[in-house]
Amino acid sequence: MVKNTNQHPDPFTEITRREHAITQADIKSHGWQPALVASQKRQDAIANLIVSSVSGGIACHAGCWYCCYFKVDVHAEEVFRIVDYVRAKFSPARVAQLQEDVATNTKTLQALSTQGQLTANLKCAFLDNGQCSIYEVRPARCKTFHAKDVEGCKKSYEDPNDLSIPSSFIPELLHAGEAHLTGFRQALADADYDTNAYELNAAMAMALADSTPKRRFEKHKKAFVGMVKG
Repeated sequence: MVKNTNQHPDPFTEITRREHAITQADIKSHGWQPALVASQKRQDAIANLIVSSVSGGIACHAGCWYCCYFKVDVHAEEVFRIVDYVRAKFSPARVAQLQEDVATNTKTLQALSTQGQLTANLKCAFLDNGQCSIYEVRPARCKTFHAKDVEGCKKSYEDPNDLSIPSSFIPELLHAGEAHLTGFRQALADADYDTNAYELNAAMAMALADSTPKRRFEKHKKAFVGMVKG
């Protein structure tokens, strides 16, 4: 039997392959920071395309905050971009409050078991008046969580210990986001950068305190030392 050599690749595999190649070239030509900004723009474009094709639209809108109480894992390069944004956009008083909030959240999470962290219902330190204060540079993980039905999100918030509540997240958006991030991380790994995942609050607390984590990252070392990975 002759093999069919004209088969199209899985769309998610193709997203990973393409993102890997583009980011790899961007890092070599421009460095990790411009490569990150460009990659996040591509992820947003993919997400917008998927969201626009969802029958009946999505339930997410400004002021809907049920998913802003989840434990969020981030990567070092995301943290550094968020820190730059915070330093540029937040008032000194807001930065001080943020440092206090991420420190408090870190202590709360560290006192919990892994299961307890997943059901903690801990308010995100960036949630202001029901809206994300860093929406432009929010973690990639947050970008993949869009729902078709707000009731599922509400139920999960009201009863976080009930893990049987059906998720209404859009699978295509979740899978496309994962595929995109896989390609990006592969390119970072090729360039020998830290690709570990970290808990958002603990990483932000360290990165806001001083520039040591960023300097370590740029020297191709583990960015956050002495911190349990996310």
